[in-house]
Amino acid sequence: MAIQTTSNFTYNYGTYTTPYFRLVLHMPANGGQTPVDCFMYHSQEAYASGSASLACFPFYVENANAVADNTGDNVVNKYLLYVTEQVTGSLEGMSAGSTFEITEIPTV
Repeated sequence: MAIQTTSNFTYNYGTYTTPYFRLVLHMPANGGQTPVDCFMYHSQEAYASGSASLACFPFYVENANAVADNTGDNVVNKYLLYVTEQVTGSLEGMSAGSTFEITEIPTV
């Protein structure tokens, strides 16, 4: 699961040009929230080459609000898409005006 920024991203008094985010989900302790580590890289190529991440943002996605249907192509991808959409919303809140594209989750 990944999120590609399609504009600049502002974080910690710095501006990053179209960074790439990789998401790592962890098992929910009680099913109520899904812990997600969101790693920021300079680019998708930097991630693929094994470069260190620029930052890691921890998020907790509320599972109670999950929608029963979205454009994911199976039950797993529907859940992954929901979690990724929630993280994207949090990133938008961190950097007003930034735009994002969800990648690497198969949809219908």
